Amino acid sequence: MSEAPLIGAIEAGGTKMVCAVGRTWREVREGPTHVVATTTPDETMTRVLDWFASRHALTPLRAIGVASFGPIDFDADAIASTTPKEQWRGFRWRQAIAARFGDLPLGYDTDTDAAGVAEWRWGAARGREVSVYVTVGTGIGGGLVVGGVPVHGLLHPELGHMFVPRQAGDDFAGTCPSHGDCLEGLASGEAITRRWRRAGPELGADHPAWELESSYLALAVVNIALIASPQIIVLGGGVAAADGLLDRVRDKVRTAVNGYLPREELRGDVAHYLVAPGLGSSSGVVGAFALGQRALDTSLAPSA
Repeated sequence: MSEAPLIGAIEAGGTKMVCAVGRTWREVREGPTHVVATTTPDETMTRVLDWFASRHALTPLRAIGVASFGPIDFDADAIASTTPKEQWRGFRWRQAIAARFGDLPLGYDTDTDAAGVAEWRWGAARGREVSVYVTVGTGIGGGLVVGGVPVHGLLHPELGHMFVPRQAGDDFAGTCPSHGDCLEGLASGEAITRRWRRAGPELGADHPAWELESSYLALAVVNIALIASPQIIVLGGGVAAADGLLDRVRDKVRTAVNGYLPREELRGDVAHYLVAPGLGSSSGVVGAFALGQRALDTSLAPSA
């Protein structure tokens, strides 16, 4: 039996790029990674692509998958002009990779869509036809996955920019440069830092930040449940991993639903409906691997 193809994976975040290669998702999850700070496109991509070129020289890569921060304008095949990372506006992943690797198959989607695919294939959302992955980190994003395929419409879901009712007594202006007090503006890691003047990991478990944070996240989860009707919602990201936060959100989700959705998953402790990532912090880079794997399979499929 021949070896499985070697695939490159790039989880392109707003603060760092996580690079890996592997023949299986487990190799990508469990193997070493190469981390590059996200600075300017020229500086960052030189370091990223030099590393992949060195791996390619040892064993040829058969495809690369990119799970990128967004928004992404798929019609233009570029990072959208509304991304808060101004230097990356209009950046084209496909063009940059082709300049170094020619016509190597490339899979490309948002970081949250890719993480959602990984959770659907190998993680907490296995066996569900409709699932949603939400990440709460420096920013907030999400992906809606139906039958293993991320939903794209006019653009792609921007769950982090939904508006949620402002909580009583909260006069924080919000951090979103486009919307101010959308979900990301009120509840992202950046919002926590600016609101409380300390980052989330510096706040104790009994700090009032977590009561407010769980309220906003619960409202977002209920909105998603009512609009997209997923069979499971995976809540990931560094902020979401804070001790006790997931349980607080679950309690508030059950209260807010108030029995309206007659499904057992949304009664009790909601622990089987709102869950932590099955792949832990590796959902994004494993998702990039899944995108690369799909791109390779598509390139090998016989044309109609």
